[in-house]
Amino acid sequence: MTYHNKISLLIVAVIGIFIAGLSFVSCKKDNVPYDTNHMAEFHVLTEDVENTDLPNNQLSLFVDYSNCIAKGMSSPFYQKMVSPLTAATKEYWSIKGKDIQKEDGKVFELLNNVKEEDYAALDNAINLMAERDGESVMLTDGELFTQTATKNNPNNPYMHAAFKKWLLKGHDIHIIAEPYQEVYKGQTFNKKRFYIIFTDDRLEGNIYSRISEVVNLEDFPQIDEFHLSGNYPWAVTQNGITSIPNPVLAAELKGYGPMEIQDWQVNWKNILNFIMNGVDEQGSPLLNGEKLIGGLKINKNAFGCYRIKDIDIKVYDINNDYFDIYNRIESGEKVGHTEIQPMEIPNFIIADTKEFKQHGNVDLYFDINNFAPVLNGKPFNYFKIVISVKELENILGNSIDMFNFDSIVQSGTTNESISESLKNCVFDPELLKQLNGKTLYTIYVKSDKY
Repeated sequence: MTYHNKISLLIVAVIGIFIAGLSFVSCKKDNVPYDTNHMAEFHVLTEDVENTDLPNNQLSLFVDYSNCIAKGMSSPFYQKMVSPLTAATKEYWSIKGKDIQKEDGKVFELLNNVKEEDYAALDNAINLMAERDGESVMLTDGELFTQTATKNNPNNPYMHAAFKKWLLKGHDIHIIAEPYQEVYKGQTFNKKRFYIIFTDDRLEGNIYSRISEVVNLEDFPQIDEFHLSGNYPWAVTQNGITSIPNPVLAAELKGYGPMEIQDWQVNWKNILNFIMNGVDEQGSPLLNGEKLIGGLKINKNAFGCYRIKDIDIKVYDINNDYFDIYNRIESGEKVGHTEIQPMEIPNFIIADTKEFKQHGNVDLYFDINNFAPVLNGKPFNYFKIVISVKELENILGNSIDMFNFDSIVQSGTTNESISESLKNCVFDPELLKQLNGKTLYTIYVKSDKY
């Protein structure tokens, strides 16, 4: 081999090593996956995903053996309510004085044979309901009688602890109040027949939904209803599947209930030119550019006694976290729940707060006045947009008085025990803490490198 041939081969070898080195460095700089194939798994593994944890076929019915229920069959509304309750009840519990016991027999026949019993340990019964891992309903006049010297407890919020316990589990309480009159020792009292429902509105075929299929409350204008919720309202998508991203993004979409995945198909140059620098029909610049994402609506009153006054939008960089979990899944590792602390990306995306406050719509825009996101992914960026409760306002007002009724034992006084129980729940700091900051919807985004 000639000297020149050796030199040529050496040059080729060096060039080959140099090119390989460049390729290796280039590959090393790719710090994210190339697809969203494991993004849905990533969400489940890194979020505290709430579920109902309740069976939908284990209803327990707790019945207060009082005149209120004994004479219930004379009420058309009671008759309507009994129908779905009878069909759904798996366990029937009687409340007779201090004794609360499971009864055998057909539910309808048991209800038709209720007789007045002295005293009623309603406090113990409602606590049993809160302890259960299934739905339950109590039929009662709400008047707690004990065998103590005081006997009657007209202002004792004895249901508060049970209400709170059930709500902190993330479930729902519906209370339906039916007015009726009861004669006692020759005197007429204005009382209430209560249907206290412990359920979870997210549960398919829950007892409240089954009641609603049979009983139209609008047919009974004298009936009052109150709802308390410890879970979160999901944003409702306009098309029933996902939000509606700006067409410029040409986004590929996948919807999963309270979260979705968007794969943006255009580069940032086009995004900035056509969305951030969007103009109106006259060619004038839009105040916030074109809408980035729309098609989401939130029921601001879904918590019942609270209204969602404002929402918060936060964006998080998940490049490293998704890369890590993606590779672990691809390697065949069985990945369990993983705590992550992604960095927030400020000065990036905002919501139209005016639109939300007026109509409950969640419209997202780029924060064009402060736009300075840090996006370090290569060749793509992965981030998540989290829409959550920022501020709640109490809308309880005077409606709580609907649960007050005449006390029989202490004639001339008003029994406020149930309304006081509800008030204590509404103002309970632990419950408020659980509801504030609740995630309403999450959008995972894959974009080009920035």
